[in-house]
Amino acid sequence: MTCRLLIFILTLSIWGCGSVISENIKKDIDKTIILPIVQANPDAFLNKKVIWGGMIISSKNLKDKTVIEVLQTPLDERDRVIDIEKSLGRFIIEANGFLDTFIYRAGKEITVAGIIKQVRVQKIDEIEYKYPVIEPIQIRLFEPEPEPKYSYPPPWWYYPPPDPFEPYPWRWYYPYPRWWYRK
Repeated sequence: MTCRLLIFILTLSIWGCGSVISENIKKDIDKTIILPIVQANPDAFLNKKVIWGGMIISSKNLKDKTVIEVLQTPLDERDRVIDIEKSLGRFIIEANGFLDTFIYRAGKEITVAGIIKQVRVQKIDEIEYKYPVIEPIQIRLFEPEPEPKYSYPPPWWYYPPPDPFEPYPWRWYYPYPRWWYRK
């Protein structure tokens, strides 16, 4: 019984560490294609499959498609956003049909596996910017992970009294009290 339980727990933990993009799609993807390379030489990367992700800047519905502008960020081994401040640029997702812009709203994290269809030049304020346009195969959407909360250590009266049999008279020589290791 315990062996079956252990196998079940290990199987769940292995599945929990996988990518958010399905394995069938990932096998055809070239991870070396990054945004600045596509912007520099767009014709060489047309119809190539990529996995990119980032934070949604804006989304809007047109007659026959939904356009999502994304601030690209690096992805971790699960294909989730790592750090917004290490962005390499922006790209556009053009999905055929209707995607609700309330669900795909600004500030959400997104990972997309798709095909590079073109590089479109649009303005960001006064600057002409080259946006790679991706036709999505699979999209995953996430709420941003909250920042970890740090707390202060408890006041001195929460700490246990010192061990009189501790071998060192000053605590900073030996950082762990002996009573932590008693059986």
